[in-house]
Amino acid sequence: MSDAMERIRATIEGNDVVLYMKGTKMMPQCGFSSRVAGVLNYMGVDFLDVDVLADPEIRQGIKEFSDWPTIPQLYVKGEFVGGCDIVTEMTLSGELDALLDAKGVAYDKARAEEIRKANA
Repeated sequence: MSDAMERIRATIEGNDVVLYMKGTKMMPQCGFSSRVAGVLNYMGVDFLDVDVLADPEIRQGIKEFSDWPTIPQLYVKGEFVGGCDIVTEMTLSGELDALLDAKGVAYDKARAEEIRKANA
């Protein structure tokens, strides 16, 4: 499993935003992954999608790496943010905007506001 852990570490350290998910950002394979990828795509966040279904070692390894039992998992500038429920709550409260701003990650602020208005 150390090879998987090293690949995970290198991926997270080498990319500003990484989403470990089931499927891809253009073809999610579960509702939770679809929701998080959809939010990031709609907000125009440039992110790397890692399909855990394509690699069983990564699928198990990411759970151990983060000590978080579920997928999807979002990382921003090396920091574990959370899964679907946390990302959804952060999006609706504006906390995700604040995190992206603090980390220097570009996104469409107007689109983020549209999400909040649509869910008010």
